[in-house]
Amino acid sequence: MSRVLTIVAAAVLAFDGTALAALGVWSGRIVLLLVGAACLISSGLVLWYWRWYQRRIETIAVLRHGLAEETRELRRFLSEN
Repeated sequence: MSRVLTIVAAAVLAFDGTALAALGVWSGRIVLLLVGAACLISSGLVLWYWRWYQRRIETIAVLRHGLAEETRELRRFLSEN
């Protein structure tokens, strides 16, 4: 679900950015061009941040698994003594 929402958000930003930039070029308004560029950059940042977030979640899952294994080993060790 988060993948779909992220892609939709990035697509909407990219579409808006492209439309604003094109309108800025067509009408000769620099402000619209700048806002369009900002939207396009934001679209890329949304995708980049989502990927960074997914990597962090995967790292946390691996660390949690390792911690659970270490806890099981400590319990086994303590139950033997």
